[in-house]
Amino acid sequence: MIISKKLNISAVLLLGALGFSSCSLDEKDLYKPVPEAIFSNATGIGNGVSGVYSTLRRLYGSEPGFTVTEMGTDIFQHGKDGSFKFMDDYSTAFNPQNSYLTSIWNNCYIGINTANTVLDKIDAVSMDPALKTRYKAEVRFLRANYYYWLTTQFGDVVYTDHETKGVVTDAQRVSKDTIWRKMQEDTKFAADNLGWTTNEYGRVTKGAALHQLAKIALLMKDYKGASDAALELINNGPFKLQSTYAAVFDYSNQQNSEIVFATQYLNNALYNGPGNSGHAFFTPAYDQFGLTRDLNQGGRPYTRFRPTAFFRNLFEANDSRFDVTFRYTWFYNNAATTPAGKKVGDTVVWTISPGVTSNVAPNTDNMHWAIKKHDDPTRSSPQDLSGFRDFFVYRLSETYLIAAEALMMQQKSDEGVIWLNKVRDRAAKPGTTLTQLTAAQLTVDAILDERARELGGEEDRWQELTRTGKLVERASKYNPNAAKIQAHHVLRPIPQEQIDLSTNKFQQNDGY
Repeated sequence: MIISKKLNISAVLLLGALGFSSCSLDEKDLYKPVPEAIFSNATGIGNGVSGVYSTLRRLYGSEPGFTVTEMGTDIFQHGKDGSFKFMDDYSTAFNPQNSYLTSIWNNCYIGINTANTVLDKIDAVSMDPALKTRYKAEVRFLRANYYYWLTTQFGDVVYTDHETKGVVTDAQRVSKDTIWRKMQEDTKFAADNLGWTTNEYGRVTKGAALHQLAKIALLMKDYKGASDAALELINNGPFKLQSTYAAVFDYSNQQNSEIVFATQYLNNALYNGPGNSGHAFFTPAYDQFGLTRDLNQGGRPYTRFRPTAFFRNLFEANDSRFDVTFRYTWFYNNAATTPAGKKVGDTVVWTISPGVTSNVAPNTDNMHWAIKKHDDPTRSSPQDLSGFRDFFVYRLSETYLIAAEALMMQQKSDEGVIWLNKVRDRAAKPGTTLTQLTAAQLTVDAILDERARELGGEEDRWQELTRTGKLVERASKYNPNAAKIQAHHVLRPIPQEQIDLSTNKFQQNDGY
């Protein structure tokens, strides 16, 4: 599905102030009353809706977003840099003072409160009824998405579905099961009231709502609901798998038929917010080995996330996803530091151990393999962090894997394995095949392995491991840094800021 016009979410910067909610507390009342005139007409409501979308950029493609979804899992351990390595080794330094968790908490509630403000105001505005219904559906989908982040990270959280004005210090936690039902209602409303296509690429569609509905159903262990939603999207929607895995991540092909929902970034620094910075966080410190920072070799290296040996060894020889996912070779690009017998453009030769060299980079904290999916060669300088690549939130291949899992959990593995094998069929290099799984081989671990191959580095890994009850088992087994992981780590600590500024007893999660 290719739509030429992108959703404009650049004209809503002031709406971030609207999102200051009951759950992001401060000693001062930072709420600034927004003139009612802003929401008195269709244009104002439209800008409010765009504000709900814009907050997605603080989660998808951001360093806090990547950190809470990739770090400390079975497929990523920490690299050299970053001050949050305790989220990988699960030490006692992992505590409620963590600023990234506070950022996720606050930004989700900013998005939720902006959505609630739109929903509280919209019925009083005279506007086209169809447009009004569409706006309601979009923001209810987005509100559910923000609650998805909160409940999968923190468990029971504060729930509100009306605009919050001022500081509220007596908020209470609500059961995540109750919130999941609310999320289901919101997302079902979106699925029932949105079309398959949109004139502005980036807006929520029926397909995005069905995909999210299936993910929520998995949380609720409603496996029939999950398979029904996933199969409706697969069988009736306009979305199609790209013919090759490489085509999905071709920078010039971002608006492709496989993308069910994406967070928009613009090739205009003035309106791009913080930008998609994923290109930096998975890039190793190659510039410490005689190489010059280079847009085509990863740009500015932040060295945050290092693929585990388990992840690197998870692919069959004929799996095209390996080369699309990993950068494991670099090229000499500085004549002054290129060794004798080599020239600029030659593949770097690395010393792996005394007397042992290889063209394949080592996988140490400093010089680890990179993830290429977030590469952005269009930035003006290797130093630029704000990338312009859209962030793929939902892809159709994940819908296939959701269908496979949901059918398996209904004792229909013979049907479920078909969808997983379709993903593997597409992944095979031209002229080759990948091993086809049998129904008996379709297990939760097999699905998690396939999700790693297909979706590794795209955010959501930590949530999938906790949802399936596999975080402690797989992180301790496959991540050498996670030996101290314990049962309580399946939830994050509630930010201390929330607890300290609550006048009622706001319960901390166990273990923190």
